Amino acid sequence: MGVDLGRKVEVGAVIRLRTCKGVAFAQVSHKNDQFGHLLRIFDGFDDLEPWWSTEHQKTVQFSAFFPLQAAVNLELVEFVCTASVPERLAVFPMFRARAGGPGGSVWLWDGAVESRLGRALTADEQKYPVRSIVSAPVLIDRVETGYRSEIDERW
Repeated sequence: MGVDLGRKVEVGAVIRLRTCKGVAFAQVSHKNDQFGHLLRIFDGFDDLEPWWSTEHQKTVQFSAFFPLQAAVNLELVEFVCTASVPERLAVFPMFRARAGGPGGSVWLWDGAVESRLGRALTADEQKYPVRSIVSAPVLIDRVETGYRSEIDERW
């Protein structure tokens, strides 16, 4: 394992995630100036190639901001190719955040505007991704454990 500074990660990049349970795939759907690359991690494990024959039909297990360029440079994850982002993933998702820990104020963020809610989240809003930047170990753990936003332990 070395350092590869030659590949610039862009929107559409497809990433292979090697885990103890098998291989998972993710795709960069957006890049945010503040949070970086937004990964959409697809459901399930699959060693089959090419990924695009099945992955574009799969549901997204979860979405997360991730320091992808550094992870690719350090070979913590594997760049596969760049492909068009599926239409269903082209819209920037609504995120949720909490200030002050459990019981604190709840915020929704659409990538540009943040709005404070004066109420509890609805069941649909509970499915919004949690706005945070995850590390490589957290990303892999979430893939392996079947993490979904609606079961995030911090909520």
